[in-house]
Amino acid sequence: MGEPSPEPHAPESSGRRDVPLFEASRPPDIREAPRWHRLSYIVRVLPEALERLAADLEVPERGRVLDYGCADVPYRRFFPATVEFVAADLVGNPRATLQLASDGTVPSADGSFDAVLSTQVLEHVSDPELYLSECFRVLRPGGRMLLSTHGIMVYHPDPVDYWRWTCAGLDRAVRQAGFEVRRFEGVMGLAATGLQLFQDALCFRAPPRLRPPIALVGQALVALFDRLQSAERKRHNALVFALVAEKP
Repeated sequence: MGEPSPEPHAPESSGRRDVPLFEASRPPDIREAPRWHRLSYIVRVLPEALERLAADLEVPERGRVLDYGCADVPYRRFFPATVEFVAADLVGNPRATLQLASDGTVPSADGSFDAVLSTQVLEHVSDPELYLSECFRVLRPGGRMLLSTHGIMVYHPDPVDYWRWTCAGLDRAVRQAGFEVRRFEGVMGLAATGLQLFQDALCFRAPPRLRPPIALVGQALVALFDRLQSAERKRHNALVFALVAEKP
């Protein structure tokens, strides 16, 4: 979730250059996100949620994991050193160990991975159906995918930003790709998300010197209100949805 410019704006309607299909926007490491960072709360709780869900992938000790749209590979630490972790991205990412094809597909054989990791990528791809079908194709039968993407969030191009999901819409898209959804969670509920959006609106309009104090107060309120929301309600409305799905 890269930080947008102070005033996010829509792309130009003409003369726009071609952009990559897959470009992940990742939160910075929690150790690099001070309390006055405008996303400090989600930067902390999202990796915690993903790490908890990663245990449900049930990756064998010497299994293979595909990080599909790996960006800066923030979640390699979820898996033991014995796991082969394949970091895939488009050409130009020095952290990638596997270069995706020009259409964003994976140059790997069918059924060649035990798990797929897809974190904050789906909202940036031009063809979510193709992306999810590739996730399904490269998994072995019984393999699992951990996916997170935005439910309610401000526009944040990196370099593009195409999609938002409802809980039902994301569940449907994943099931239509052939998966069986095993777990589905919301990360940061509706009240906290509303406060986040209000804080962002203030920050985008405020002078730079006022943004840190606005975010400091805003993130404290976001954390407080998020603790008051039940896990069940977060599954319906959230800043981020995260799920584990299995290939039958």
